[in-house]
Amino acid sequence: MKNLENKKTMSNVQNHVRDYGNDPYFIKKANKSKLFLEKNGFPKELLDKKTITLA
Repeated sequence: MKNLENKKTMSNVQNHVRDYGNDPYFIKKANKSKLFLEKNGFPKELLDKKTITLA
């Protein structure tokens, strides 16, 4: 019976998620982040971890 109950609750879940890509708040945050990375560069500690996981 639990499987039937789960299927009923799953059908009520919305499949639509609002797109916040053009929201002014997130655009402002993204621009600040880009400027920070251009000025200071990416942290070396994170670059080392990234290269280790990719290799």
